[in-house]
Amino acid sequence: MSERYHPALYQASTTATTRILGWDPVSCAIGITQTVYPAARPNAVLLARPDYYPEVLAATRLMHHPFDAALLFTEDDRLEDSVSRELIRLSPRGQGLPGHVIVIGAMHARTLHDLADLGFTPWPLSGQDLWETVEQIADLELGEHHGHALLVSADPSAGGTVAGGYAAHTGAPILFASEQGLYPSTVRFLKKRPRTRVFVASPEARLSAKLSSDIRDLGSKLEAWVGGADPYDMAVKFAKFRHKSRFGWGRREGSKAPVTLVPMEPWPIGAAASALSYRGKFTPLLLTKRDALADPVEDFLRTLGSRGDAESPQGHGFIVGGFELVSYPVQMRMHRALTE
Repeated sequence: MSERYHPALYQASTTATTRILGWDPVSCAIGITQTVYPAARPNAVLLARPDYYPEVLAATRLMHHPFDAALLFTEDDRLEDSVSRELIRLSPRGQGLPGHVIVIGAMHARTLHDLADLGFTPWPLSGQDLWETVEQIADLELGEHHGHALLVSADPSAGGTVAGGYAAHTGAPILFASEQGLYPSTVRFLKKRPRTRVFVASPEARLSAKLSSDIRDLGSKLEAWVGGADPYDMAVKFAKFRHKSRFGWGRREGSKAPVTLVPMEPWPIGAAASALSYRGKFTPLLLTKRDALADPVEDFLRTLGSRGDAESPQGHGFIVGGFELVSYPVQMRMHRALTE
C-alpha cells in the first residue's frame, strides 16, 4: 500500500512548485478560482457538471475576454454549499452578458433555483444534446484566435485537456474528432467558416489519418498536427509548439516560463486549471499520472530549470490537486527538474 502524504507532514508547496489543493473536481476548481481570483471579480462564472468532456473542454474558451469567466463544477442535483460560498465570494459582474452564471449543458432545475436564490441570473448555454452545446460554444465570437481552431479527440484519455489552456489563453474554439473522423458538430462549424486554420493536439494513433483531406474538403486547412507517442509526450510537444502564424505557446529551453502540472485523471481538473493559462502566469498544461512523472515531461521541465546558476531565477510550476491526486514524489521530481 502506498504511503499517504498529508500537508501536516509534507509542505504543499516548495520554492519551485505551488500546489493548489483539492481532492476532486469540485474542490480543485474552487482552489483554482481562489488562486486566480483572490481579490478581483470575474465577469462570469461557468457552471458545469464534470461528466461531459466535450462540453466542459469546449467551454474553456469562455475564460477569455470578454467573458472572463471562472469555472466551477457541481455534481449534485443542487448546488453544494462549498460552490454556493465560492459563487458569493466571486460575485461575478455579468457585464455585457445575459447572466452572471453561464450554465453549460443540461443542469438540474433545482440548481437553477439555487442560483436564483443566491441572487445570480443564470444564462443557460445548452443545445438539444452535448454536441449542439459544443457547437453553440464554438460559434460565440471572442478572442484573438485569427481564424484558428483546435481539434482534439473526444476521448479524454487522449490528453486533449491541454488544449483547454490554449483556448482560455486565446479564445480559440475547440473542435472534436474520433478514430472514425470528424464529429458532425465539427463539420457544421467548418462549413460555416471556410479557411479556418486547424491545429490538431492528439497522439496520431488516436484520430483518423484522413483528417487532413476531410478538413480540406470542407474548405479549411490542417495547418499542423501536434502529436506524440502518448498524451504526456503530446502535452510537452504542444507546450513547445509555435507556428509561423504565431499560434502556440512556443516554450523554449532556458525560458524559465511557468507551467502547470495536472493529473491525467480525473480530466475535469485539467479543464479547470485552464484558468492559469489565461490570467496571471499564462502557463501551458502538462499531464502526469498520480505516482509517475513521464520522462518527456521531466526532461522538458529540466530544460526550464535554473541550469545550476545560483544567480538565475528558478523555473516554476503549479501542481493542481492534493497528494492523493498528484503524489509527493512526483512533486519532488518536478522540483528537482526545475532547480538542479
